Amino acid sequence: MTSEEIRTLIENQHDLEEPIYLAPADLKKIKVSEVPDETRIGVGRLDSDSVIHVEWDGQLVWLNGELSAEVDNSWTRKYWYMPINLEHYLDLVRRAVENRESLRGDVHIIHSDDDGAYVQLAYQIMGLPVGGSLADAYEYALHVTEEIEEPAESATAETGRLVEAHIRRVERWGELPLDKLVEAVELATTSADKGRTLEELVTRLFESVDGFQTTGRIRTETEEIDITVLNGSADPRFSRESAVILVECKNWTVKCGKDEFVVFHSKLENRSKRCSLGFLVSWNGFTSTVSREMLRGTRELTLVVPLDGRQIRDAVRRNSFGELLHSVWDSTVMS
Repeated sequence: MTSEEIRTLIENQHDLEEPIYLAPADLKKIKVSEVPDETRIGVGRLDSDSVIHVEWDGQLVWLNGELSAEVDNSWTRKYWYMPINLEHYLDLVRRAVENRESLRGDVHIIHSDDDGAYVQLAYQIMGLPVGGSLADAYEYALHVTEEIEEPAESATAETGRLVEAHIRRVERWGELPLDKLVEAVELATTSADKGRTLEELVTRLFESVDGFQTTGRIRTETEEIDITVLNGSADPRFSRESAVILVECKNWTVKCGKDEFVVFHSKLENRSKRCSLGFLVSWNGFTSTVSREMLRGTRELTLVVPLDGRQIRDAVRRNSFGELLHSVWDSTVMS
């Protein structure tokens, strides 16, 4: 949208009850001083089907000449897959908000509740800069949010590493070199061995990439995540992706099809907007329906990158798994 179109949209639809959603790039085109009083702005993109894809669990609120951000962490246990419980995660966030409020006074809790199915926590960030664009205020709010959530993210990562260490000790991971592990994947006959060997191989390969840490398999009542990668990469391709990367492994005798691609894509979207990238690994390749499904989702923020056994075998042989990830990420983004 042009700056004039955005101004007209805000002027005609500004409301404290319903937010106006603007893409991050559009936030740069409007100064805070141009926003009418009693306006609520969310951050998201409108796709070709007129569906808004929300990119931030917060909203900017302009009221009585002051700009604040309201961050809403209302999540359901059904779709929570992190290594620590949802209530423990949000309790750490709540404590961080309360501590910052006592020290700086620029945040406070709006609402906190646990009704069994949902755990809710909403807090306000005050004193956002008003001298620049909405993008400046948004970046400031993101920075404060990251500081508040850092202890919870750190506890999650530490818990995941501890659980994964016990799993590997029990399953005797790391005894085989990678080339022998590739053979084990090829020769596995039972479903359990097929899944375990491929999962170990792929996990060890992702761990070899600078900035990636794996937390291993996560099971819930409704879903199972093979590998969760915590993204601390400084690589330009991955540093702008989300904090969490999911990896799904399929060691089937047949090729992976569109249905599996769609299910995996939904797992990424269910991660409370913490996941924008996933790798779907199918040892025996993919059907043509997957390529068509990938083309359908080229406008979406969530990216699923396919990896097959041939590519992985070659990467192990050449000791070039990091280069392979670059290549498949590039080809998926540019397709």
